[in-house]
Amino acid sequence: MNKSNIPYMKISEKTGLSVSTISRALKQPHLVKHATLKIIYRAIEELGGTLPDAVVPMTHDMRILAIVPVFNNPFYTDIVLGIQDAANQNGCQLLIVNETLSKFNIHQITNFISQSNISGVVIMQKLETDVLDQLKLRTPLVQCSEFNEVNDVSYITIDNLEATRKMLRYILNTGRRQIALINSDPARYTYAKLRLQGYHETLEQAGIAVNPHHIVTVPDGNFSTAVPAISALLKTTNLPDAIFCASDIMAAAALRACALEGFQVPQDIMVAGFDNIDISVMTTPNITTINQPRHDMGFMACTQLLSMIADPMKLPQRFILDTELIIRESTDF
Repeated sequence: MNKSNIPYMKISEKTGLSVSTISRALKQPHLVKHATLKIIYRAIEELGGTLPDAVVPMTHDMRILAIVPVFNNPFYTDIVLGIQDAANQNGCQLLIVNETLSKFNIHQITNFISQSNISGVVIMQKLETDVLDQLKLRTPLVQCSEFNEVNDVSYITIDNLEATRKMLRYILNTGRRQIALINSDPARYTYAKLRLQGYHETLEQAGIAVNPHHIVTVPDGNFSTAVPAISALLKTTNLPDAIFCASDIMAAAALRACALEGFQVPQDIMVAGFDNIDISVMTTPNITTINQPRHDMGFMACTQLLSMIADPMKLPQRFILDTELIIRESTDF
């Protein structure tokens, strides 16, 4: 039965879509593209009809997809567990794909979404604009942790600016002034861009000129790449008395570089990280860091996605969560 109270033919004339597409959208919305659903529901509202009960799908046979860009990075583990917990609570199935999306594989992913009857996607990656446009046209989408700075996509992340300020204010209060930043690529990662901005702003507010030699970019953020990059910094005349790293993995690399170059941590050089993953308590000294509520981010991302699937007309929402400074041996005498 057409629960919209508007004849299919009239909706077809309004939207230019076929009657069969409209029938399928009103009876089995999970089989219809998200963008198409929005067009149909908007037309029903403009024609004075009532949105169908089918706007709220049953979740017991629903599939959602989490796309993890780097499967062996422990940062993503708790996020995925949060997504899984929310999916379990709502009785839907979670599929996980290890893929870094780009223009070279987006068609493969969208085909997989269609063929696997995926109702929505959580992604932990900033995307190229055209790739993002293709994905959000095909499916409801929520970004988690990493995100595009646009208004038409929902995301859950942390306050990267305030987290960076929090860490740097703490280091400055210990008396250290020559603080180096070991960062990922700001052009590729939103978090790296915001942490670089927070680094500049905090030092400038403290009356400290930013030394460009103290900013080291490690594009892939890997331990093996970060160690020689930080060792090279420690061989220069621009020696820092503290090193703030954009991840705990790079902070562990900083500890290794300091040991190789003969510096004691924290006596000669303080080292701080970001994320509070397990490695931060496995090193000697263990690492001062910023705790991200990773499980909460994953849980909220899944919950937000399910609400978007239930209501395709729902406006995008953005959630920015707080962080916690965790002080440990790498900065604390």
